[in-house]
Amino acid sequence: MRTAEFRHWYAYVVVAAVSSLVTIAVTRGAPVAAESSAGARIQRLEDESAIRHLMIEYGHDLDTRDYVAYSKLFARDGVWAGGIGTGRGPAEVLAMLQRTVGRNGNTPFDPNTVRSYHLDTNIMIDFIDRDHAKVFSRWTVMSKSADNKLVPSLAGRYDDIVVREDGRWKFQSRVAPHEIPNPEPGTTAATGSTGTGVNKEVPTQR
Repeated sequence: MRTAEFRHWYAYVVVAAVSSLVTIAVTRGAPVAAESSAGARIQRLEDESAIRHLMIEYGHDLDTRDYVAYSKLFARDGVWAGGIGTGRGPAEVLAMLQRTVGRNGNTPFDPNTVRSYHLDTNIMIDFIDRDHAKVFSRWTVMSKSADNKLVPSLAGRYDDIVVREDGRWKFQSRVAPHEIPNPEPGTTAATGSTGTGVNKEVPTQR
């Protein structure tokens, strides 16, 4: 009888010990998995913040006429396409700006003589993979009227692909269709061009 009781007690101890070891292993493994998941979430939040900053910096550099800084927001093979033309890579984007919106010289920005500026809103970010994302946003050009009032003059959207290049988020491609005023018949919303090389819209860079 004692032998049977001993065997029963021994089996109970073995089962309890194995259960404890499994519990310890699972408990010790849980923080590692949680830490990894938390790290990924933090990285995603940091990436979203950096991409949003890229969107805002684009408008700021444009409005303050810092065309060199503006061009550096594009990846080495990044493409800009809109009403004033198309450029691939920082050098081409800069040249495009200088022959269009900067054709009268890169006049230093004066906050007391602002005639227009850009509002960038409705930013939506969808990650394609770790280093690429698709971004949708809206732009509105706010201008000064003849009687010194603030009025919206143009509005549209940005269709972007952004890429992490050398540790920084940059534009892989940016297309800026204008939507209001509606494009004229026979033109494309993306370029405002009739296809004949004649641009039918006011050459305002977005």
